[in-house]
Amino acid sequence: MEQDLFSDKDLEQYRKAAGVAYEFAKQKYKDTGEQQRETIGKGATEERAGAKQKQEFSESDEARDAAQARGAYKY
Repeated sequence: MEQDLFSDKDLEQYRKAAGVAYEFAKQKYKDTGEQQRETIGKGATEERAGAKQKQEFSESDEARDAAQARGAYKY
């Protein structure tokens, strides 16, 4: 007579525990993905803002330099 290692009740509890663990991991990966997308989005927005600011500074520097150059050639 061969005895089962686990009873039906034990197997059912295992299945429930595995299901809970699976759902937890699935939610964790989903949350992590959302956080990564947020971080990437913030980084891209900041990068665009930084590029815009750099462009504005560059344009103001060029305007200043051009005005100085025009002033220098008056004499």
